[in-house]
Amino acid sequence: MTIMKSPYKIFLLLIFTTIFLKAQTYDVYKESFDASNIKNLVLDFEGTYVLIEKSENNMVHFDFTIEFTNYSQKEIDAYLKNINTLGEIKIQNLEFKSITNNHLGNAVYSLETIYGITFEGNNVSFNDASNLKYRKSKQYFLSLNNTSKIESLKNYLKNLREVDNDGKKRKINPDKVKISKTKFIIKVPEYLNYQIKAQKSDINFNHDIETKITLNAKDTNLTFKNLNNPDNAFAIVNGNFYSASINGGNFTFNHVTKLNMASIENCMFNSEFSHFNIGEIGKNVEINDFNSKFWIYNFATNFGTFKLTTEYSEINLFYPENTEYLLTTFGHNTKHYTNKLITITPPSKKNISSKMMVIGDESKNYSNKIEINATHGIIKFGEDFIDVSN
Repeated sequence: MTIMKSPYKIFLLLIFTTIFLKAQTYDVYKESFDASNIKNLVLDFEGTYVLIEKSENNMVHFDFTIEFTNYSQKEIDAYLKNINTLGEIKIQNLEFKSITNNHLGNAVYSLETIYGITFEGNNVSFNDASNLKYRKSKQYFLSLNNTSKIESLKNYLKNLREVDNDGKKRKINPDKVKISKTKFIIKVPEYLNYQIKAQKSDINFNHDIETKITLNAKDTNLTFKNLNNPDNAFAIVNGNFYSASINGGNFTFNHVTKLNMASIENCMFNSEFSHFNIGEIGKNVEINDFNSKFWIYNFATNFGTFKLTTEYSEINLFYPENTEYLLTTFGHNTKHYTNKLITITPPSKKNISSKMMVIGDESKNYSNKIEINATHGIIKFGEDFIDVSN
């Protein structure tokens, strides 16, 4: 009797384990609110991965689920317990909070190994080593986004090797890899204003926003389509930022690793220690900066006035095409690189800027003007490419 029972128990255990290792989806928060009498959606995110879409009715819909693979029930319970959510209406505000210390994302892979892992792949691509950086089109930036690709993560995982205690490498067993996939969608009526506070989060808008956004974010990845409101106010520290277009508003960027914008107009930027990639400068843009790096690729046909004031910054600017303009630079202790000519403006004892370079006829009244005031900086100009070897 004992011999017969033992295989039966093992068989049941194997069946249970096989079923258990399949993906399991859990609801974190599902709720809908009537927004007919609401003016503002107030969002407070910490450690949250979220996609914001347009609602087709007067309701705000929250749909927050997580799919787990290769997690034990105890681990899942602890994971979910660490996510705190709350939604409630207060007068004319709908307030929602999502706080967690978990690492939420559209796909998060977790592998525990004592002796470490190594990469052993032959599909790694490297950038061209050329020192010539060519002009990029506005369309190039429209095609960018900051969302990670699940498929690329899977391919990367195939090239990882686990190291054993003898230093030998072996393929990673997929059953040892824990996978969590977050699906959090908020559908919002297009007439609501936004007040957003975010930390260590990932926020993606997949529709144009015409209403006002007030945003304070730290260590957060932000992705927008078109932002069109003169009262927008953004303050961003660390993280990454992408927008297809910005029309209006005041933006503060501090230590932002990557700023990709296809086009900007009618806006004011204040920044420091950040990295800008701007596809096109439109009407009436002003930037005040300290110690950042700029790549400015194109100008709209009628861009009006563009003012850039910097200190200890590097500016890489491609000349406007197919339009007349006046370009004037001011400053001191600054290097100019234009064509093969290098011009150095010495420091000013009184820290006073002077005129350094003019392109255009100053006696004419231009509708398009570029004014750059650079102190202790570098300015590189190019028609089709810029040489970054210097």
